[in-house]
Amino acid sequence: MPEKFPDSVVKEAFIRSDGECECMDDRHNHSGRCNSLITYRMRGMEFPGGWEACQFAAEKPLDAGNCRIVCIDCYKAGKILPLISYNGRDDMV
Repeated sequence: MPEKFPDSVVKEAFIRSDGECECMDDRHNHSGRCNSLITYRMRGMEFPGGWEACQFAAEKPLDAGNCRIVCIDCYKAGKILPLISYNGRDDMV
């Protein structure tokens, strides 16, 4: 089971997400970035606006660069692919 991100890391990653799902997995019924709107207070809730913080690489540190914010629908859909598989870099281009 992945370790839990510190609250400060989750907050930094959420700010980076601009309140939108960062999932890039087109197997989740969206092409490109999902961008579903999410609400900070709704972490872990299975309602519109719900979301979770996902770790992509177990060998990497628990920092904002290894944390992606995804809507609850993408989170429940299964494995979230790292962004590196889409743009050759580990960032949000």
